Amino acid sequence: MHYYHIAPLKTNSPILTYQSQEIFQKGDVTNIPIKNKIVQGVVLGTCEKPDFACKEALATQQFFNPHQILLAEFIAPYYCCSCGLAYGLFTPFEKAQQEEKEGLANIPSPNIYQTKALNENQAKALRIAKSQNASLLFGDTGSGKTEIYMHLLKESLTQNKNAIFLMPEISLTPQMQTRLEEVFGDVVAIWHSKISNKKKQEILQKIQSGKIKIIAGARSALFLPLPNLGLLIIDEEHDDAYKSQTKPRYNARDISLYLANKAKIKIILGSATPSITSYHNAKKAGTLIRLKGRHFDSKKDILFEESPTNITPFLLTHLQNTLAQNQQAIIFLPTRAHFKTLICQACGQSVQCPFCSIDMSLHLDKKILSCHYCNYTLPIPSACPNCGSPELSAQRLGTAQLAIELQTLLPQGRIGIFDKDHTSTQNKLKKILNDFNRNQIDILIGTQMISKGHDYHNVNLAIILGMDYLLKSPDYRSFEKSVALIYQIAGRSGRKENGKVIIQSLNSEFLKNFIDDYEDFLHFELAHRSHSYPPFSKLATLQFANKDDKKAKDNMETILKILEAKKDKEIIIIGAGKCGIEKIASKYRYQIFLRSTSHTAMMKILHTLSPYSEKMGFEIDRDPTNIL
Repeated sequence: MHYYHIAPLKTNSPILTYQSQEIFQKGDVTNIPIKNKIVQGVVLGTCEKPDFACKEALATQQFFNPHQILLAEFIAPYYCCSCGLAYGLFTPFEKAQQEEKEGLANIPSPNIYQTKALNENQAKALRIAKSQNASLLFGDTGSGKTEIYMHLLKESLTQNKNAIFLMPEISLTPQMQTRLEEVFGDVVAIWHSKISNKKKQEILQKIQSGKIKIIAGARSALFLPLPNLGLLIIDEEHDDAYKSQTKPRYNARDISLYLANKAKIKIILGSATPSITSYHNAKKAGTLIRLKGRHFDSKKDILFEESPTNITPFLLTHLQNTLAQNQQAIIFLPTRAHFKTLICQACGQSVQCPFCSIDMSLHLDKKILSCHYCNYTLPIPSACPNCGSPELSAQRLGTAQLAIELQTLLPQGRIGIFDKDHTSTQNKLKKILNDFNRNQIDILIGTQMISKGHDYHNVNLAIILGMDYLLKSPDYRSFEKSVALIYQIAGRSGRKENGKVIIQSLNSEFLKNFIDDYEDFLHFELAHRSHSYPPFSKLATLQFANKDDKKAKDNMETILKILEAKKDKEIIIIGAGKCGIEKIASKYRYQIFLRSTSHTAMMKILHTLSPYSEKMGFEIDRDPTNIL
C-alpha cells in the first residue's frame, strides 16, 4: 500500500492523506472521497503511513505536466492560497492522448507561414528579441509590434515549439484574431470567456491531439495543457485585466515571467505604455527594446481644451470638419449609461444602491437606475428617496446621453456606442467594430473599451473627455493609469493619415509635460514614487468583508493587533480602515494596506496571517492593482 498527500482541486481544503495500491507521480489527478462525495485531487507527493485509517484514492487518466506543477507551486505560497485552488486554475493533460502523439513531431517549413516584411526599426527590434530570453518591447502605438509578434511566433513553430499569446481582452480585439488566423491558420486557437463550452471542449481536444500550436487568449489561456512550450507573448502587458480580482489573486503577466525564467522559455512583454514596474525591471536587466515612431508616415496634433463641460463649440467644430472630410472620430468618456448619478437639488443626496455604497447610474432607455457593481436595478424615482423632493437632477454625462446630444447637434452623423451595455454578446461587439471599419459609423463613442488595441484606419480625430475624474482618483497609480489611457486612445487616431487628438482637461499643464513621449512620464513617475511604492517596494492588502459592519471592523482591528505584535520592522502599515467603496453586494468592506522593501518579510507576515483569513473573513491580495 502507498500513501500520498493529495490536495482537493478548486477548494480551500487543507492537504489530505490517502492510500492506494497504485503508484502515483507528483501532479497526477485522482478521484478521492470527501464526506459523501467523490472529487478530484492532485497528488503532491508520497508520505509515511499515518496513524489513522485512510480512504482510497482512485487513478484517473489526467495529470499536470512539469510546467503546470512549477507554476502551481509558485502561485500557492506567493498569492497565499491553497494548493487545490492553485492547481484548480489549470486544465490537466490526458495520458492516453499524450502518449499517442509522442514521437510524431511535424516540423513545418518556414515558408508555410506568410508574415509581412519588416522595416529597419522592426527588424532591429526582432533581432534583439531573438537574442534574449526575456524582453520588454516598448513600441509606440502604430510602430508595428504585431508584426514582430508574428515573426517570433513563426520562428517558434519552425523550431517545433508551441506558443501562448496572451492579450488582456482578446474578445474585444477581433482584428488580432483575424491576423493570427491569416498567418497561422488552423494551428491557432482563440480562448476567452465568451467562447461556448462546446467550442472550448473542441479546442481542448485539438490541443491534446497536437493540432493546436498557438493559443491566443485572455489570462486563462496560460493554464491550458499546451505541451512543448517555447514562447510566451504578453501583449498590452500594462493592462490590469491580467490581474485576477478573485482568489487566487494572481497576475498572469507576473506568473508568466516566473514560468519563463524557471523553465527557460522565451518571453516577450509588449506595450506602447508599459507598466512602471516592467519598464524599471527591463531597464535594470538590460532587456528593454525601444521601438519608436510609427509604421505609417503620419503626424498627429495634440490639442487641449480647458472646459468643465463636454461638447463645446470648439469640439463641435472639429467634429463637423471631420464629417465634412468623410473621415471618422472616436470619443472617450469614462461613464456608460445616460448619466452617472441622480442627485436631489433639495438635500444634495444622490440615489445610491441599497446594497453598495455607490451611486446608481441612469439608463433612460430602460427607465431604470442600475448599480454597475452588483447589477441591482430599480425604476427611476419621481422623488428623492431621502427627503421626498421632486427636484432630481441627472449629472455626469454617460455614453448613451452623449450620443443623444450629439445626434441632435450633428443630425447628418451616424453615431455608434462601444461600451459594456452595447456589446453584451460577441456578435454585437463584432457588428459595431465591423460597421465602424466599413465607414457605416462616423462617430464612435466609448468607454475604456475603445482604447483596446483596435486598428481604425480612417479615424483622424480622437476626443478624450472626463479624464480629470480619473486623474483625481485616490489611488497611487492614478497618474499612471490616466496617462497610459490617454496614449492608448490617442493611438487610435491617425493610424495611416494625419490625425488630431483633443484632450478636455483642467490639468493640461501637467499632461503637456509628457505628451510627446510616454517615456518622459515613466521617468517622472519613477522619481515621484522614489522608494515608497512599486517598483521600489512590495504592496499587499488584507480585504475584509462582512454583512455586519461592526463585525468587519472588529475583525480588521483584531488582525491589526496580531500584525503589530508579529510583524518585522521592514513591514510598514500604510493605513487601515474603510475601503474607498465601503459596501459592495451588501457586504461592508475594510482593508489593511501593507508595504515592504523586503520580499522575505512580506511573505513571512502574510503566511503568519493567512491561517486567520477564513475565520476573520479577509482575503490577501499580493501586488494589488486596485486599492479602492
